[in-house]
Amino acid sequence: MVAKRLKERLAAHFAEYGKIAIYTYFTLSILAIIGFSIAIGVGVAPSSATGVLGTIGAGWLAAKATMPLRILATLALTPLVAFLWHKWRPPAPPEDAAENGDS
Repeated sequence: MVAKRLKERLAAHFAEYGKIAIYTYFTLSILAIIGFSIAIGVGVAPSSATGVLGTIGAGWLAAKATMPLRILATLALTPLVAFLWHKWRPPAPPEDAAENGDS
């Protein structure tokens, strides 16, 4: 039941912040998979392509186990990321000015 409410909060967050929330979530997911894969790879030292794929698969499973934490991190970080994105990215020019030929 807690997970369901957490997923509902995440869906509402995606609706409010749009692409920024989605990019934040996927960035955290990819970083978790890479981090776990490196940590597992350091301890295992795979010697073949199958071993490397197994290490990445194990990293994905470990990252999957941290999904509730990543959702909470997304909920916490997205407002900050959105603020920084809008602060550093200049606003788009109004469409009316471009259509009227204002130069």
